[in-house]
Amino acid sequence: MARAALATALASVVLAVDGDEALELANAKARIAELEKEVQGLRAVLPSTTSAAPTRLVKGVAVKELQYEETILAGVCFVLLVVWALPLVRPFKHCCETRLHKVYPVLTVLSFLAIAATINQLYMIEVNDVFFALVRCLEAALDMMQKGLLGLAGLAGLAVIWKFKDRLFQFLGVENPAHVIGEFRDWATCWSMKRFHAIEVFVWKVEGLPSARLHSSNDVFIEVTMGYNVTMRTRVHHRAGHACVLKESLQLNFDPYDSEHKLTIAIMNQEVLGSAEIASLQLGAEQVRRLEELPAQSPAGTTTAERSLGFGSKADFSAWAPSQFHCLDLVPAGKLYLRFAPVDSEA
Repeated sequence: MARAALATALASVVLAVDGDEALELANAKARIAELEKEVQGLRAVLPSTTSAAPTRLVKGVAVKELQYEETILAGVCFVLLVVWALPLVRPFKHCCETRLHKVYPVLTVLSFLAIAATINQLYMIEVNDVFFALVRCLEAALDMMQKGLLGLAGLAGLAVIWKFKDRLFQFLGVENPAHVIGEFRDWATCWSMKRFHAIEVFVWKVEGLPSARLHSSNDVFIEVTMGYNVTMRTRVHHRAGHACVLKESLQLNFDPYDSEHKLTIAIMNQEVLGSAEIASLQLGAEQVRRLEELPAQSPAGTTTAERSLGFGSKADFSAWAPSQFHCLDLVPAGKLYLRFAPVDSEA
């Protein structure tokens, strides 16, 4: 019984000691956690302290060692570039221009040796740093070159589209593409039509036309296009052959300052399906302006605005006087007799 009581007392003492140690351990852990929080707060408030970078005194001014060494290396590279350019300028050009295949290999070896000796004397720059710096520069240059080439490709694509916009619209079925897009003058003048004035084109006759078909005569008609004007055609003269008296007139809106669009007069041959061009003529705005007649009065005292226009002008014999027409050569062969007269739009 005494031994059992002693064992029980010892067990109670051990349990009490273990309980006190566990309590002290828990208090210690809580205190450590509080101290860690305080340290983190002090780190957040106080500025971070790092070791100072190595510096060098240059004429009494403290300069970072890395910046100083980078300047030295850049200076050496600049001197080497100047040395590379010397064989291409006078007075060295005279003696080196026939020996460049020997001079530049020697300069290349000397340049590598000079750069290696410079890097060897530097404290903070190594060959690996120079190599990876060159790689980064090359990567940046290739990046910029890629972006530049993509931009140039886009601009070239837009230029090609703008150059062939008329053909694209023609392929899409648009009869007069100039009406859709316009030009810079149209946008600058808010699409004002004040620069245009009406002219009448008199077509007297054509001569010396080549044959469009060997087995039959030409069925001749004329197709006229110019700028914003819709395509206009005369009637078909069946079996006209190599010459035809047309004696028809057309009216156009003419811009004397248009340097892009040309007056195109095509001599066409009517076929079973469609038509084919026999010959053509192109006149610029300046040529049309020189051929255009002045609005002078006729001997009878009537102006050009008082006579009949269009198809009704056939009754006016003075309008078809041969002396008033200009003989123009067609391409590839033939002659066309034309006359340009102003039209009074208010008449």
